Amino acid sequence: MSNESVHIPENRIRLQRILLRGGSLFALITTVPFLPDFYLRDYSESFQTKSHPFRIIDVVSQNSPWFFNNAGGKNYLGWLITLLVSLVIGFIWNVLDKKNRNDSTLSYWFYVIVRYGLALRMSWFAIAKVFPVQMPFPTISQLNTNLGEFTPGKLYWLTTGVSPLFEVFAGVFELIATVLILFRRTTTLGALMMVAILVPIWFVNIGYDAGVELTSLHILTFALILLAKDVTHFWDLLILHKPSVIPTFSAPTFSAKWLTSTRIVLKSAFILVFLVYRGVEYGKVYAAEKTFKLPLTDGIEEFKGLYDVAEFKVNNQLIPYSPIDTTRWQNVVFEKFNTFSIKVASETNLNTDNKVRTTEYYGNVGRLYYGYEADTVKHTLLLKNRADTTRKIRLNYEHPNAQTFVLKGVLENKDSVYVVLKKIEKKYPLVEKKVSFFGKIDR
Repeated sequence: MSNESVHIPENRIRLQRILLRGGSLFALITTVPFLPDFYLRDYSESFQTKSHPFRIIDVVSQNSPWFFNNAGGKNYLGWLITLLVSLVIGFIWNVLDKKNRNDSTLSYWFYVIVRYGLALRMSWFAIAKVFPVQMPFPTISQLNTNLGEFTPGKLYWLTTGVSPLFEVFAGVFELIATVLILFRRTTTLGALMMVAILVPIWFVNIGYDAGVELTSLHILTFALILLAKDVTHFWDLLILHKPSVIPTFSAPTFSAKWLTSTRIVLKSAFILVFLVYRGVEYGKVYAAEKTFKLPLTDGIEEFKGLYDVAEFKVNNQLIPYSPIDTTRWQNVVFEKFNTFSIKVASETNLNTDNKVRTTEYYGNVGRLYYGYEADTVKHTLLLKNRADTTRKIRLNYEHPNAQTFVLKGVLENKDSVYVVLKKIEKKYPLVEKKVSFFGKIDR
C-alpha cells in the first residue's frame, strides 16, 4: 500500500462535513429525550415504575421521537423531515464553522452517540427476549379466540411467544450484538450482526403490520451508519476479493487524565445499569412467571380456567345459547392474573394500539376483557373493562364446587344478569408441545 497522501476533492470534504454535523444532530435528538413532557409524564400505569423502579430505565430505552408516536408507527415522512432538517442545520453549521478543519472530535462523538443510541434501544429488546417477557406465551383467553379474530401483527406476536426457545435464541443473538457494539474493536462485527437481525425484523413489521415498523428501520439505520464509513473496505474484501483491513473506530484523546477516567466510569455504569442490573431484574420477573405485557396482579388460583356458560338470564329472562346472539355470553375465562374475559358473538371494537398494558385486547376481537377485584369474604366481583375502566360490572358469586360458578349482578347497561358457569378441562397442543429453555410453565 502506498503511503502517499490521497487528494480528496473539496466538494467531497464539504459534503462529509455536512453529513457529519447533520448526522450528529439527528442521532442526538432521536436518542436523548429533550422535551419536558418526557420527564413530567406519569409512567406508573403503563410501566409500573412505582412497584418496579428499575422500569424507568426501560422508559429511557424506549424513548420515542415525535415521529414514532403517530401514523400507526409508520410516519416515514416525519422521520425523513427530521433527517432533512438535521442536514439543513448541518449545512448552516458548516457554513458558520469554516475555520474548523479538524473534525476528528466531532466524528468520535457522532459514533459514540450512534453506538450508545443503538445499544440503548436494543438492550431492552434483547433482554426482554432472553427472559421472554416481550412476547409472552398465549393466555387462556387467546387460546380460546378464533384464529380469524386476530390481526396479522397480533398473530405474529403470539406465534413468536408460542416458542420461548426461539425467543430466547433471538434475544441472545441481539444481546451479543449489543455488547459488541459497546467496544470500539468489535463495533463493526456487532453492527454486521445487527443488520442481520434488523433487516428481517423490519420486513416482518412491514409484512405483518406489527406496529414498530419505523422503529426497526430507525435502529437499522444506526447499524448501517456504523458500517458506512468502511464501505470501500467491504467492497474490496467481499466483491473484489482484495486484501483489506477494516479499521477500528477512533480512540478518544483527552488532554486531562480525569476525562479518561470519567469515560471509563460512564461506560461501566451504562453496562452495569442497562445490561447487568436490568438482566437481573428481568430474570426475577420471569422467575416469578410475570411479564410486563400482561397484568402483574395475581388472580385467585382456584378460579383459573375456561368455563362454559351453561345458563344465562337477563332481567330474569332465559337466553338460550346461540352462536350469533349478541347479548349472551358463550364462555368465560379466569386467567392466572386478575383478568376475566368473556367470549361474545358480536365483534368488539378492534384496538390496534400496541402498548404495555394493551396486550390482551389489542389486535383481536371476539372477547371482552375485564380486570377483576374479588372479595372472597363477601363473595363479590368488581369487573373493570380493560379498554375503558369507566365501564364496570358488579357481581355476587357462589362457588359451590371447583367446577361451578353462579354469578348474579348488574351489567354495564343496568340490566340484571344471572349466569351459571361450568368449568371445562381442556388441553391445548400449543401448551403440551411447548419447548423452552426454562421448563414448562403452568398455564
